[in-house]
Amino acid sequence: MLTDVAIKAAPNSGRKVFELKDDGPRGDGRLALVVRCSAERTRSEWYAVWYQGKRRSMAKLGAYPTMGVGEARKLFASDYAPLIARGETPTGPRARRQRTGVTVKDLFKAYVVKARGAASSETVENILLTGVDPAAKAIGETMRAADVNTSNIIPHLANIYSRGSPVMARSARAYIGAAFAFALASGNSYMSRGGSAEWGVKSNPVLAIPGDPSAIKPGNRHLTPAEFRQFWFWLMKQDVRSGSAPTLRLIMAIGQRVSEILKLSTSMYDVSAKMLDWGKTKNGQPHNIPLSPQAVTIMGILVPNKHGLYFPGCADDSVPLTLEAPNSLVARYLKAHPAVPHFTPRMLRRTWKTLAGAAGLSKEIRDRLQNHARSDVSSRHYDRWEMHPERRAAVQAWSAYLDRILNGDVDTEVVQLAGQGASAGGL
Repeated sequence: MLTDVAIKAAPNSGRKVFELKDDGPRGDGRLALVVRCSAERTRSEWYAVWYQGKRRSMAKLGAYPTMGVGEARKLFASDYAPLIARGETPTGPRARRQRTGVTVKDLFKAYVVKARGAASSETVENILLTGVDPAAKAIGETMRAADVNTSNIIPHLANIYSRGSPVMARSARAYIGAAFAFALASGNSYMSRGGSAEWGVKSNPVLAIPGDPSAIKPGNRHLTPAEFRQFWFWLMKQDVRSGSAPTLRLIMAIGQRVSEILKLSTSMYDVSAKMLDWGKTKNGQPHNIPLSPQAVTIMGILVPNKHGLYFPGCADDSVPLTLEAPNSLVARYLKAHPAVPHFTPRMLRRTWKTLAGAAGLSKEIRDRLQNHARSDVSSRHYDRWEMHPERRAAVQAWSAYLDRILNGDVDTEVVQLAGQGASAGGL
């Protein structure tokens, strides 16, 4: 076994280069001290030495005596010997990541990639990485994800909360926790290669931080028939100027999620059947709906681009328009009509549910038309054509009521039924 005494007493025999090796199990490689002698000086360096087949490989650990025997032995045993024993190469980016641990920024980047395509993906990226006060920077971008604990996260959440943003603080807590949960799930999954060594995360530090129930405020704002009509006709004037105006009228006409309307492509629209068909939606299920005449008219003015998208992005037309576009259009409308109480695009989905209830549609049929998740066995094994005649009849009834609203025949306040706001609020 190598010791300082043994190293100093090692015979040179006049060789310019010679090697001293530590003891160790066969197949785990060896810690070696390579000594190079010249007329000017003697240089000693620590190496991990191992064989891959018949090929001898080496990786430098440090210089002796700057790195002592004990430190070199500990480094070799913890970071090199296990990989060598498994037949892996303890060098290169992947091995360095395993030795040093994934950083907070690395983990959040991986989670953002995983979340891509979800309705909340932009929000996730802003909160974790790219926003004004991103979590990665506040916690420490270069800090090992495995070393993060509650004391690293709480100051960031407290800072957001103290500036009067409890909802944002709640969202930040949720997304930071989701990123660590992703690391645990993917690292420990028997379906992913490499196990938890890639991440090094052993627990979720957010679980010990209590949430803020008061930050959850179920929405109940919906447009009255008069507000609905006024906004509809304003949007019709914007159709030529704004690509997102038809998206909002479609939501008003059929009550679907903003994100799912933005993703519409030619493969989802059956012109002859006058139906929209999503292969997969937010709740993981496929969904289709028959269209009202008003919705068919809106679809008729849309021209898909070369990628088949009805609402292509401004910067990249191969991806759908982002949520920012309809949000900005609603903000412009509200600025031009200061007497109108605040609303957002997602509230148009709640408005549809409320007004469709006034039109006589049952809650069950409205839930089916809006694709709300159901937990019964038959719903989990979803039949897209389930209750198809009933759904078409419901759409016809709603279409007739929508005409009455647009004609000004319905102006009275519509009272939202208890419980329907929470189920209609999601994107």
